[in-house]
Amino acid sequence: MSIDFKMSNSDYHNLDSLSASGAKTIAQKGLRDFRYKKNKHLAAFDLGTAAHSLTFERSKGEAVRGPATRRGNDWINQKEECDKAGKLLLTEADYDHALAMSDSVLNNKYAAEYINESSFVAEASVMVEDPTYNVPLRARPDGWLTDLDIIVDLKTTVDPSVEGFAKQVANFQYHLQAAFYERVLRAEGHELKSFVFIAVGKEYPHSVGIYTLDGDAMREGMAAAVYSIEKYAMAREADHWPSGHEDPQVLQIPRWAFKFTNDFDR
Repeated sequence: MSIDFKMSNSDYHNLDSLSASGAKTIAQKGLRDFRYKKNKHLAAFDLGTAAHSLTFERSKGEAVRGPATRRGNDWINQKEECDKAGKLLLTEADYDHALAMSDSVLNNKYAAEYINESSFVAEASVMVEDPTYNVPLRARPDGWLTDLDIIVDLKTTVDPSVEGFAKQVANFQYHLQAAFYERVLRAEGHELKSFVFIAVGKEYPHSVGIYTLDGDAMREGMAAAVYSIEKYAMAREADHWPSGHEDPQVLQIPRWAFKFTNDFDR
């Protein structure tokens, strides 16, 4: 069990352990998708990464405002320099977009209170062994108030309203993420007091919502997290990563597909 405050993002993702994102893949898709998943880098992801960097660690200068487009030698040369320095190059428009989202977050007094708290640490890597299933787990909170045991997680969203973000939590299994982090921190000897989501709208005026999950959501998230950890432990021991639907089965089409018969009502 350990906490590393300086581990790089790439080194963290190369660890042979289960993360919250891996647990979500197991819960939603299955073990085979988790084991053989190939991550694809999309330029669209850079916007969210830059918003995180500008919000939590702007002074590091890891997000760089580049040329107007990704075409031409200016982009190629700057991209090569940024890659060597471990920095993220964005177009002018994308950088300004990420900066606007970040500024909106930092101008929210509640978000700013968390981020400016003296014990706030960004991107700490926490590595533990699950006490029940004896498999390695890892977590890398966006922000962790170590003295208060509060985790802060930034999400960019199309709809930061109560109703809109609640749907995003369900669709992307953020409640599993929150519960998984709680389990990891507990194994490290910390009792998580609160998991705070900062939801910022992707579109202007980049409205911000500050949310925690109720008890029902956290219980559902923990049940999903434990399910994934158990499945991971069994697959790791046997080195067998099934999809869960290899065997022949009788398939029933969804009810909404019945347009010419009413057999499903019998």
